[in-house]
Amino acid sequence: MEHTATSTLVREEEVEPRIDTFADWQGDPRPPEGRNFASHNKRSPSRRLRSEGVIVFLLAFGVYFTVAWLLDLKYHSFSPDAVSRMANGFYILYSRDPHLAAVGFVWEPLQSIADAVFLIGNHLWPALSHNDMAGSLVSALAMAGAVYQLLSALREWGVSLLPRLVLTAFFALNPMIVLYGGNGMSEGLYIFTLVASTRYLLRWVHRGDLRSLAYAAVALAFSYLTRNEAIGGAAAGAVIVAAVSFGRADGRRLSRAKTAVADAAIFGVPSFIAAAGWAITSYVITGEPFEQFSSIYGTSTQQSLLRTKIMTLHGRALFEVHAIGALAPLIPLVLIASVAVAFWRRDPRVLAPLAVLGGALGFDMLAYLDNSIQQFLRYFIAVLPLEVLLVGGLVAAVQASRPVPDGLSVGTRSHHLGVRALAVLASVCLVSVVMIPATVTTGSAMFNPKLGVLEVNQLGYIFHAHPSQAEIAEKDNYGWILAMGDWFTSQHLPDGDVVVDNFPECVPPLLTTISQPKLFVIPNDQDFQRTLADPITFHAHYILEADPAAFPNTAINIEYPSLWSTGAEFTKVVHKFPSRADCPAFRLFRVLQHSNTVT
Repeated sequence: MEHTATSTLVREEEVEPRIDTFADWQGDPRPPEGRNFASHNKRSPSRRLRSEGVIVFLLAFGVYFTVAWLLDLKYHSFSPDAVSRMANGFYILYSRDPHLAAVGFVWEPLQSIADAVFLIGNHLWPALSHNDMAGSLVSALAMAGAVYQLLSALREWGVSLLPRLVLTAFFALNPMIVLYGGNGMSEGLYIFTLVASTRYLLRWVHRGDLRSLAYAAVALAFSYLTRNEAIGGAAAGAVIVAAVSFGRADGRRLSRAKTAVADAAIFGVPSFIAAAGWAITSYVITGEPFEQFSSIYGTSTQQSLLRTKIMTLHGRALFEVHAIGALAPLIPLVLIASVAVAFWRRDPRVLAPLAVLGGALGFDMLAYLDNSIQQFLRYFIAVLPLEVLLVGGLVAAVQASRPVPDGLSVGTRSHHLGVRALAVLASVCLVSVVMIPATVTTGSAMFNPKLGVLEVNQLGYIFHAHPSQAEIAEKDNYGWILAMGDWFTSQHLPDGDVVVDNFPECVPPLLTTISQPKLFVIPNDQDFQRTLADPITFHAHYILEADPAAFPNTAINIEYPSLWSTGAEFTKVVHKFPSRADCPAFRLFRVLQHSNTVT
């Protein structure tokens, strides 16, 4: 028989039943050779709705939506970054200058665009913007989708029902997953796209089918449009795809190399197109291809302002050890065991989670060591699904026994069933030994100010019986923002009368809760720069500035460095807002003359 050199075609006797849709493998844990796909595909819609995957998705969504409801509507506890991302979607629809480019280019756009879809109904339910329910709905749906994809990946890896459900439950109910499944941050979409990519890469490694490789590639491209660290998973994944493809292709070395390059291109090109397309769009509109690095609002620029407060390289490495150790305390042992078992069984599937999830995690680790990102626990969240999938691979190895053959005597059949039952019991024990400590240490880290600074800020006053003064101030933050908005509303100013930079904390929630968001001229407006340069000419009579001691890198402070202290000789202070909780002090300046007449 003639052998083909492409990894996407296999010899006839090696062909397995095709499993090509997102609904595949649903409700039946048996591997491909033990399933009747004809009957599976003919299942009625009612049976599909009652299937394992759909039930798990709905239960997870119910948990995350409940968390979102409590955080947003009962406790008014908001993540500033989540509100800022939602606000970028809000500007597309409801700002003074609504247009698609108002989404901004400092952050990747997928979370904000997804938020904007829900914000279409803002007139019917103002809580979508006033309480960031739009962002929380996206987080809840996406994280529930991540749970579904992880469950499906475990099923396809051969993990039987009980350990599969236990593993999935540990992931879905991990405190970090629960919080970021309901707080409107981008972690939900990030984890969903990473896990989906990992699932389909696992399929491709096992079966070599082109469609699974394409699904994995597209999911990872969407992951990049959510968070730029996904590029680490794309790079590592392309290397793994090339290595696996080269190793199993037939023919001469040159032919195998061409096959490996082709498969690596299929996997890597969508992420490259997403990155290049977003960079080109940013360059055309803003003049900079990578605003997240070059903009005054970018993480790199803001981080440079904190250099004197940043730990040494040794301190940063130690923080990473503590952070990853808190989220997944047994990950070193799990990693060693997974690689050893995969090598012993000659099963390369373990490379899929190591490449995609491990690559994304590695990118953040290197970025933090380089002082490019801040000291946040959430940057290491990818270790959670990575550990679960690696444990799933170990469980699949433990359970790798053939089905009980037909025609055996009663005694022999009972023996086989007993062995399989012991394997399931051993698997559940393995899962519990690894995942229970991870759940406990994660919850503890989230309330440790040295590790979970963001999580303590958001949850401290909810769970602490005796909250600190800082936590009490955090509790009052939302009310203070509403009071600021009410003050501006009471002035009855016309649209476009106040110039403000929306980078400082508390400005985005001010813009998304006030009844007159068009009052403000913001950097997302196309005429912001010229209005800031000469407010009177462009019919703006006020400038609202945040205290430059707290936020020195704003467009207003760069344009008028003496505005806060002296009024820059063409304005005067007409109102002051004191600093409260997350909000810096603000001053409202009345513009008295053209700024270009000042000498």
